[in-house]
Amino acid sequence: MFYHIIMKNFKSNLKNYILFFVSNILAIAELFAFWGLNDVVKKAVKDGVTAATLKSDFVLAAGLITFITVFLMIFSMKYYMKLRIKDYTTFIVLGMKKKTSYLLLLVEYTVGCVFSLVFGILMGNGILYGAQTALHKLYPEFLKVTAPGWKIYRNTCGMSVANMTGVFLILLVWMDGRNLSTLISKSEYNEKRPVGKKWILMVLIGIGVLVLGENQYQGSDLSYMYSHIIFIVGLFLVAAFGVALILEGLKHRKQFYHRHILQMNQLYSKYMNNLLILLILLVIHFFALTYLTVEIAEVLPLDKYRENYPYDMVWMAKEEDEAFAEKLVRKYDGNMTELPMIRVTTYYGAQHIGVSASEYEKLTGKDVNLSEREILVGIEDSEYQKEKKITDEDYLNTYSFLFTGKYQEDMAEISHTDPQYLYDIKDIFTQNVIGQYSTDQWHENIIVFSDTYFQKQWEAMRGDDQEATVLRLFTFSGKRKENAWKELSEYQKECGVKNDSDTRMESYLYGTEEYLIGQKMRVLFSLSSKLFLMMALFISAFFVNGIKILSELSGYERRYEFLRCMGMKQKQRRKTIRFETQMLSDIALFATVMMGIVYVFSYEWRCASKDAGSLDVTFWMYWILIVGIYLLADRLVQWLFAQYVIKRVEKGND
Repeated sequence: MFYHIIMKNFKSNLKNYILFFVSNILAIAELFAFWGLNDVVKKAVKDGVTAATLKSDFVLAAGLITFITVFLMIFSMKYYMKLRIKDYTTFIVLGMKKKTSYLLLLVEYTVGCVFSLVFGILMGNGILYGAQTALHKLYPEFLKVTAPGWKIYRNTCGMSVANMTGVFLILLVWMDGRNLSTLISKSEYNEKRPVGKKWILMVLIGIGVLVLGENQYQGSDLSYMYSHIIFIVGLFLVAAFGVALILEGLKHRKQFYHRHILQMNQLYSKYMNNLLILLILLVIHFFALTYLTVEIAEVLPLDKYRENYPYDMVWMAKEEDEAFAEKLVRKYDGNMTELPMIRVTTYYGAQHIGVSASEYEKLTGKDVNLSEREILVGIEDSEYQKEKKITDEDYLNTYSFLFTGKYQEDMAEISHTDPQYLYDIKDIFTQNVIGQYSTDQWHENIIVFSDTYFQKQWEAMRGDDQEATVLRLFTFSGKRKENAWKELSEYQKECGVKNDSDTRMESYLYGTEEYLIGQKMRVLFSLSSKLFLMMALFISAFFVNGIKILSELSGYERRYEFLRCMGMKQKQRRKTIRFETQMLSDIALFATVMMGIVYVFSYEWRCASKDAGSLDVTFWMYWILIVGIYLLADRLVQWLFAQYVIKRVEKGND
């Protein structure tokens, strides 16, 4: 008898159960895919410069997706367990032993979780390989399809099992402390929410956290990364307690309150339950409308690069390569500027070009007076118009501690207080001497040493075949440039100085035309990746809100039928449902748009404080366009989903 009752009950609620497990599968798939992308990005992307640029994007994305999917899994499994607990409580009332019901619930839950995990990982693999394959077809020169490491499988399984186990145990404890009539009852109880002016303190704390986040945002690159987490915490505190205070204030505006009470009923009666969904939506929209929007607007338009490069080729070579260089110049009727150089490396491994003060004077015509361990730092700038002094502490701290010679792994172990590697920076400024062959201006800059110090270091490196000691700068005309590049690049491949690792961002030979073509392709690839992240977040936001609405569909049906019986017109009933389905998303969007405005002005301040100049009109136009498209797309999707919910509700009441 019990068997038939259980099977009939299961079949009648099958749609609800499938909904929750599908959401769990998608959460696991998304978790696996983004952890996998974060793991393979530096291995899959062939170009070291592009890989380093994308790594920070995927680190942030992986962290946020982890947060989103974990809470989505908790949300879906909590609702599933609550549904099944009601069913199994009914079985207990009909005579089933409590121990037997718990055991059956555990078996059913375990089987469902195992299937969710297996299908989630399979789907995650599909998304991971699909994304890589699509990008590989578009940019084969930049990306190869790479399998994720075994740790991604381990971490995904571990995180999923931990969440599922935690939800099961917590809800069993909750169930054990309640009586059977409460568990069976479908009555909805009003949940507590923050009430009273005392909660203004939490809003003020949230504002304080946002101010702290702003302070971190203007700091070092590491502080900048962490500031996004601080921003989210502050934004959630302001939104969560601010909305509660607004709801309390609206109760005193009787006319408005009574006119809109049905539409805002969710917030008044289920405020705490909606906070979890609000938090997830805030995180999603925050990342999309702040970091990604600014990053996308910054790289547009794709053809904005100015070819502000004085030389066709820059070659860091050895003295014995002189005969080949002179032959190349004669053969292709070119010009060559030659000067002694050494490789210079910062503490984090970025390589630069070191020259003497006298050679720098010949190259630029600028008077230089250095002594002992004094240095000048010239930051190559492709947008250079006039020299700008740089006073930012990040630059001062980075370039005051330098190694002479190319990057070696043991450099990371040397103390930053060792006087052997400390230098006195006389000046840091922007320039356009050889051209900017770095996407972030933290590589391939010129370090100018005093003549005596440079000569000592240069003599020490002349006998090392693995060190470049001569900088050769070439210019060619017309088609001869292309032929000269082919011959020089072939020679460099066979006989030139090379990095010890293929993952280094720097090279010993740069061709300006090839670099600019590659740079435009890098930006296009980076733009595609950022658009992919934004689309993934947009879909996640819709899915989170959709799961929440569909899980409460029976409640909508009961309210719709009640309002119909009370005489409310169909148009007004539909308007009420439409408002309810969009409400949380609208609150999250409003809060994140406000935060996005603050964020973009903070970004402009950061650029100005880092001596990068102010944002131009083109940036602002693209920023407004991207935000506008995102909001319109969200509005369209939410409206279409609301229409679907209305049809489901009306069909359920036929």
